[in-house]
Amino acid sequence: MSLAVESQTLAPLPDVLSHGLVAVSTFGLLSFFCSSSLFFYLTWRLISWRSKSDSKTPPNQFLILIYNLLLADIQQALAFLLNISALRNNGIFVGTSTCFAQGWFVSTGDLASSVFICAIAIHTWMGVVKEYRLPTPAFYCCIGALWTFVYLMAAIGPIIHGHDFYVRASAWCWINDAFSIERLWLHYFWIFCSMFSTILIYLYIFAYLRKRAFSSDQMAKSQNLHGATPLMVLYPLIYTICTAPLAAGRIYALAGHDVSLGYFCAAGTMIACNGWLDVILYASTRADIVFSECAPGDDTGLETFAFMGKGHKLGTTTTIEAGLSQNRSAARAMSRSASRVASRGASRLGKRSGRGSSSGDSVENLYGLGEIAIKGEVTVSVDAQQHNLVRHDRIGMDESANRSRTFDERSHKSKSSRSVKSFDETESP
Repeated sequence: MSLAVESQTLAPLPDVLSHGLVAVSTFGLLSFFCSSSLFFYLTWRLISWRSKSDSKTPPNQFLILIYNLLLADIQQALAFLLNISALRNNGIFVGTSTCFAQGWFVSTGDLASSVFICAIAIHTWMGVVKEYRLPTPAFYCCIGALWTFVYLMAAIGPIIHGHDFYVRASAWCWINDAFSIERLWLHYFWIFCSMFSTILIYLYIFAYLRKRAFSSDQMAKSQNLHGATPLMVLYPLIYTICTAPLAAGRIYALAGHDVSLGYFCAAGTMIACNGWLDVILYASTRADIVFSECAPGDDTGLETFAFMGKGHKLGTTTTIEAGLSQNRSAARAMSRSASRVASRGASRLGKRSGRGSSSGDSVENLYGLGEIAIKGEVTVSVDAQQHNLVRHDRIGMDESANRSRTFDERSHKSKSSRSVKSFDETESP
């Protein structure tokens, strides 16, 4: 078929494209580099976690969604990165493999980025609001279905219309202006559905968290709630700011209005920023999952939200087990050994948080009383923001023979066994 003038080869480039496509290509290159770097880092992490794990547990679902979003961002960034070819050749040449590839990656990259951002929103809603996680087989079936849908939408046009489908579309190659129906139903309809769905889902989560933050029975979790609530605004905001201008411009053009090349260059620059902004957003707010040293668990609730290191905790657990003490000196020797072990763990944690700490702040001395079996567990965690040490102690003691004493003023004697749940000070015999 004969192409309209606006879909034919454009050479040389007008000044607006010669300057505007530089910004589009630059941010496309930046997004491609950032997305590819994090994608290959996560690939290495997933392989290393898999090889070191004995239990073959499935990886964290949220991490897999981010992994697929990065793959979508790579394709989207590659589409706008190909504008370098137009700048180098001083023209947009229709019928070349570069033009077809750019049109293909624009279709797959834009749509895949939208549907996976929407999938992340749905997954977050299920984890935060419903506290539910899909079974692993169902989850991977959903991932496969999304990619099948994306590539099917991109392939229908070339299958029906051949090489005339991806031609010059104003500032770069994409779907032919003559196929406006295909533009709408194979691309922008689904992008707008994903966009509005994402906004509505995050608004619901935002309202839900605000309601929980002021609920009397949730005051214990208020710190996590107040920390996660502002992040609910960032996800749809960045996505909408980057995607909406170009989508709105195309829809405006479908209605028969003229859209300037300068507008397309500005809108293209914004959508080309999707990749590197996604990397910064998810790497900073979900760093506990993305940059975990060990394979992250299945937890996807509020405790995984943090921004620029706030809320991340480092910790260790020191467990001391001992049999029956033969005499008082042996019991005290054991307690001193336990104190030194826990002190070294607390010291290392203090150095990590950038501040030293005394052993008295994080270690409870355990004293044996005659023939008392002791099993002590001391957990020390460091809040990277507050630099405070938090103690969680659990002491379980079994009574032997006829003699036992308590460490707490509120505890009482019984004939069978005694449990001490908490104590503020320790009495030595």
